[in-house]
Amino acid sequence: MATERRRDPRFECAGAVDVQLHVGEPPCLARIVNLSAEGCLVVFREPQRLSQDMIVELTFRIDDLKFRVWGQVRTIRSDREIGFQFPLLSDRVRGRIEDLISQLIEDFLIKGSSGDAQEKRRQTRILCTGSAGIQMHAGEAFYPAKIVNLSAGGCLMILQKPQSLAQDTMVELTFQINSIPFHVRGKVREIRSDTRIGFEFPLLSKKVRRQLEDLVDELIDKIVRRFAQRKEID
Repeated sequence: MATERRRDPRFECAGAVDVQLHVGEPPCLARIVNLSAEGCLVVFREPQRLSQDMIVELTFRIDDLKFRVWGQVRTIRSDREIGFQFPLLSDRVRGRIEDLISQLIEDFLIKGSSGDAQEKRRQTRILCTGSAGIQMHAGEAFYPAKIVNLSAGGCLMILQKPQSLAQDTMVELTFQINSIPFHVRGKVREIRSDTRIGFEFPLLSKKVRRQLEDLVDELIDKIVRRFAQRKEID
């Protein structure tokens, strides 16, 4: 699996994808679930055997827009869930993808005036980095970890050492982002591996929830400003 940090945030989206693994073969059907200017996450209808760094042809359709790009396998989450990098984009296609991302930012992040839009904004998982710890049982030491994405409702953590955690297990979580410390209860919602665990925050006080929402807003605004600045330079 790829371990390098993404330079561009990925935004949730939905669309159909045709993935041609080999020349002359019919494409495999899939759907796209998130997108950045340099890659995407795809979920196949049927299990596939793809190897790290394999090059395939991707044709995807999002909001009536159609793109065809080369995709390089960067992350293999399962035999159906694959992350691709776009190593060879023409200026025209890159521009169209960045325009689409700008629209996604506007639709789901910037236009957060309604209650539903604000909630969606705060539930969007944002890439971040910070030290973290996980306490499995009361009285035990915290296992060291790092936090890699965050929303107002949950996070993804990478444990320093493999641990055995069951679905829906309740644990104590500590993490620090932008010099702001948090201590919350976490419920296991997604087990990607024995070191990559997704947590939900089911029991937040109003004060802590507000602090998390403010932090997520700050992280999102920073992403929007950085993306806008890069578009101006381009």
